[in-house]
Amino acid sequence: MTIEFGKSTGRAQNVPALVIQVDVNSIRDYLAISDSLPVLVLFVQENDPASQSILSTVKMLTEKSAGKILTLVVDAVRSPELAQAFDLKQIPTLLGMLKGQPAPLFAGDQSSEQVQQIIDRVLEVGKENGLTGTVKVAEPEPELSITHQQAFAAIEESNYPLARSLYEKALVENPNDQLAEAGLAQIKLLIRLEGKDLPTLVSSVGQDTDTVLDRVDALVATGAASAGFEQLLALFEGTAKDQREPIRLRFVELFLVVGNEDPAVIKARKNLSLLLF
Repeated sequence: MTIEFGKSTGRAQNVPALVIQVDVNSIRDYLAISDSLPVLVLFVQENDPASQSILSTVKMLTEKSAGKILTLVVDAVRSPELAQAFDLKQIPTLLGMLKGQPAPLFAGDQSSEQVQQIIDRVLEVGKENGLTGTVKVAEPEPELSITHQQAFAAIEESNYPLARSLYEKALVENPNDQLAEAGLAQIKLLIRLEGKDLPTLVSSVGQDTDTVLDRVDALVATGAASAGFEQLLALFEGTAKDQREPIRLRFVELFLVVGNEDPAVIKARKNLSLLLF
């Protein structure tokens, strides 16, 4: 058979792992990555001590490279077409690929020091040829429950009350569902702002609680979370302690909407804690 080196179905730099077991079909998904960074192809054989030894070494050094190199592992017995396409003479064998062109690196088992030297040289040659890209292991997308899928569908149809009830249902099913918590907070914000003119709310000057809460909602919805939190903090500080709970709950919801890692949230949470304690 013929392998079209350097051609694949895409040029994605996200990979499931830095060392990937491939066969005659799946190898095409990764060969074109050699246009961006060096790719190693390691031929091994199951139950072969030398194969298992060098596989362990290459795996360790590949992961040590932190995405500067990708290794594809082929079982030569299970994929004889690939062994033939790469003109394999011995098992185990390691090849390097730069811009789709394969080159033999060594055959048989090698010490980790020898393999490291070879990989370092491959990286040097790659750098000389502009192959300085990286790959990263893609995080698997969490599988959404039926309730979450239904909530997303309701949002797409602008059926916010239904989406709210579905997120509330998801939290009953799993009280620790952070995705449902964030989704519910976002839906509540959309419901509060539905039919309202955001520029008018943002430019409002009233200082009563309802007006400030509406203005803060609008600021967060228009990307000005930091300004919104400053106004909400001022409202909280100027409100009697026995009347602060609705404002605190609004903070909690808007923190979820903006995201806990956002600098505006981190700053506002710190300032709020100072006012609470």
